[in-house]
Amino acid sequence: MQRLPDRQRSILESSRTGRPVPQKIITSEHVEQRLAHRGMRPRWHGAPPSCFSTLQSDSRTVESGDLFCAIPGTKVDGHTFVGTAKQAGAVAAVVERVVDVPLPQIVVTDAHVSVAHLASLFVGDPSDNLRLVGITGTNGKSTTAWLVRWILSDESPTVALGTLGTVSIDGKLGPTTLTTPDPIELVNTLAALRDSGVVSVALEVSSHALDQHRTDGLLFDAIAYTSFSREHLDYHSDLESYRAAKLRLTSLLKTDGICVVNNDEPAWSGVAPDNATTLRYGLESKSVVSVSDLSLSADSSTFRLCALDEDLTLTLPFPAEFNVQNALAAATVAIGLGMPLDRIVERLSSAPPVPGRMEVLTRDPVLVIRDYAHNPDSCERALSTLREIVPGRVIALLGCGGDRDVGKRPIMGQILTRLSDVAIVTSDNPRSEDPEEICYQMVTGLDPSSYTIVPDRYEAIEYAVGEAGHLDAVVLLGKGHETYQIVGDEYRPFDEGRIVAEILGGPGMSE
Repeated sequence: MQRLPDRQRSILESSRTGRPVPQKIITSEHVEQRLAHRGMRPRWHGAPPSCFSTLQSDSRTVESGDLFCAIPGTKVDGHTFVGTAKQAGAVAAVVERVVDVPLPQIVVTDAHVSVAHLASLFVGDPSDNLRLVGITGTNGKSTTAWLVRWILSDESPTVALGTLGTVSIDGKLGPTTLTTPDPIELVNTLAALRDSGVVSVALEVSSHALDQHRTDGLLFDAIAYTSFSREHLDYHSDLESYRAAKLRLTSLLKTDGICVVNNDEPAWSGVAPDNATTLRYGLESKSVVSVSDLSLSADSSTFRLCALDEDLTLTLPFPAEFNVQNALAAATVAIGLGMPLDRIVERLSSAPPVPGRMEVLTRDPVLVIRDYAHNPDSCERALSTLREIVPGRVIALLGCGGDRDVGKRPIMGQILTRLSDVAIVTSDNPRSEDPEEICYQMVTGLDPSSYTIVPDRYEAIEYAVGEAGHLDAVVLLGKGHETYQIVGDEYRPFDEGRIVAEILGGPGMSE
């Protein structure tokens, strides 16, 4: 297994400081030309400086010689910090409107698009030298990216970026931030990976990132669409807006790239970009890549993978039909990129478990599983799967995040009580909301005898484990790989692997 040398690890760590990997000198002419080429209609207000040190969109990270990009946000408008950026040493600013500050300003039509393209310019356009695979969809992004990384790493150094953080060449997890980071952090990371010898990157691309143009400065060799269901309606106005944001990924595909589409998902039925080869996967034989003879167990899935006029048998070391779909997505990406089917099957058969995705924390004295399911579709899938493969009762614990889509709370409560034998309603990341109030919103209209509310999540896990017999399964839904709980603005340590071990008196699962 390949490992990143210490020097290369330090390069990657430096990318997270906000100072881009140094490239050629970037002049005002370079900036103006890039913005003009991307349709931003740039015009200077004031005499532009000759060159810039780096690009920044956070005035707190600005240093002498930097170009500051003022981005209008949902809560804060970057234009109010142009003066602060000047005091910190910025020599110019990218703005959508001129600010009354004695600083050269280049006015553009869209600051979000501009910062994405300029971020790539400042670090030497990393997508020119990396094979990028973009993965989007409501559920399955992390597992698909994990499997794409695992498969492609058989041929060359490959990394995954997304909800799990940076999954390095050797499978180690780095710090987690947003599913898709802001444009500057994202390209800094990609440039550092490029400079450290990485060849391919599997990148989760969220609807927020696409809507906010965070990835506009990149071009992808392949993209993949996984599932689609209700999510993020606290941000998107409706499901169609959410879907439209996802579909923006096709515009970032290289000419003659590969577009991989879940054929079992009606929302993607019309996805077939003109400039790409579209490959559809699914559980039905009508797909280009499909399965037959599927058999599911509590810890694996056995099936025949059918593609390219071949079909080979494999045992995927992950349970659940939805994980078979994720494996198909990853396999189809690899097929599209030219990898032989027999090598793909070998890699899938030996794939390591995905942290927090139907992950078995312990089997003795009781089976405990944790999963990141945190929306109606993923909860339905996880619980339906467990009902089919668990010989005893399914004891499920679920909460809903605070400051997020309120409308899905009663839906998730209904799913929890309908598909589990013992339903425990608890907290997730309450943020600024009252955890108890979130719990009550989840059970609106439900029979009080069908659930138990235990607002403290630690106590809820204790209760769930204490209820379980040797044929039962306890499933902790919602937090998955996360090792914290967000209460107010505070990130409190909360690693469910360690907590389960502590309750059962064993070693920490995450050590």
